[in-house]
Amino acid sequence: MIALLQFFALAAAIGWAGFHLCRYADKISDRTGLGRNWVGLVLLSTITSLPELSSGVSAVWITENADLAVGDVMGSCVFNLALVFLLDLMSRDGPVFSKAKKGHLLSGALGVILLSWVAFGILVGHQYLPFQIGHVGGYSMVIPLFYVLAMRTLFRFEAAETPTDSRPPKPAEDGRLLYSYFTLAALVVVACGVALPAVGKSIQEAMGWNESFVGTIFVAIATSVPEAAVTVGAVRLRAHDLAFSNLLGSNIFNMVILSVDDLFYRKGPLLRDASQAHAVTTISAILMTGLVLTALITSPKRRWLNSVTALSVLLLAVYLVNAWIVFRMGAGG
Repeated sequence: MIALLQFFALAAAIGWAGFHLCRYADKISDRTGLGRNWVGLVLLSTITSLPELSSGVSAVWITENADLAVGDVMGSCVFNLALVFLLDLMSRDGPVFSKAKKGHLLSGALGVILLSWVAFGILVGHQYLPFQIGHVGGYSMVIPLFYVLAMRTLFRFEAAETPTDSRPPKPAEDGRLLYSYFTLAALVVVACGVALPAVGKSIQEAMGWNESFVGTIFVAIATSVPEAAVTVGAVRLRAHDLAFSNLLGSNIFNMVILSVDDLFYRKGPLLRDASQAHAVTTISAILMTGLVLTALITSPKRRWLNSVTALSVLLLAVYLVNAWIVFRMGAGG
């Protein structure tokens, strides 16, 4: 009971700080002229993904638990994509997909490439094509290199899409004060977000859930509360591009977290020792990203019960089916 109260108290604090973090990020994008897509991809996604980094490093360094670390990261990816359902549901004046820029297609496609690479590493890294340097898996070592190339590509794309003469002038608001407020909100989000997995672990032990299921579902949800808070805050501010770039950018950065986790995992390659149940989650994330990209391209207008589009319902369905499959695979193992 106490752990549940702690969980909801931390989640409430993240919700409050997440809204303000999104608000200040929106102002920073206006002030710098970088655009909401880039600010969401780099600033917001990195900050909101730090709890996954802390949770993953703790899982592999302290408990040497590959399943919990990989499940946290991959479960966070599918949860982030399921949040698009919430985005669409909260968008009262029409489907959310028609309000976002097509630039998110590139970040989504890059995310699919990284997710596919991780799925490949989980499936064949066990015995078919294993390779490593020291105790670190070769599949993990490739990820940071691709991440740097991806960020470089996205930055160039954003720069080309936003000519210098069309960028808005810097607001009169004090920049130092703006960055101070942003930093304060970020610290609250990170501090509370880092504390959540420990509370989630206490709840897991009390409930007796298996580690693959808990890492993929419960701990992943706990570490993804910052993404959810920022997403809701972005919708409230009508900054839909910030919301999409944060969610898709978080999934890209999550792959880098796997590399860091592998570095701290001393028993060998992380993906080699992880359960193949996580490949199901990774493939689900690829499928869900494909659905999001399809919706961004087609901009569906019809909504079920005047609430959400069919593609958003499909996103939620894939998430729930994945949770059921991982639970059954964990229970069976």
